[in-house]
Amino acid sequence: MLATSEAPTLVTFRGGFVADWRIVSRLLDLESRGARFELKADGGFRVVPPDVLTADDTAFLKAHRNAARRVLEYEAPMCA
Repeated sequence: MLATSEAPTLVTFRGGFVADWRIVSRLLDLESRGARFELKADGGFRVVPPDVLTADDTAFLKAHRNAARRVLEYEAPMCA
């Protein structure tokens, strides 16, 4: 069982999309360091420029590849 401090914090976006805050936060941090994300047709994504990534970033993104891709693909519904 996870200790409270280890349990993921989930955030809900408009339209009901739910993501782990650790992933959203890491992607935002990378973006603030100048990274862009390119979605690939094979289901993956690239971080450009790659030299923005630390070894820890690379390990984190590999461990959470699918969830990070879902966050990157998310588009908020238009407000009425």
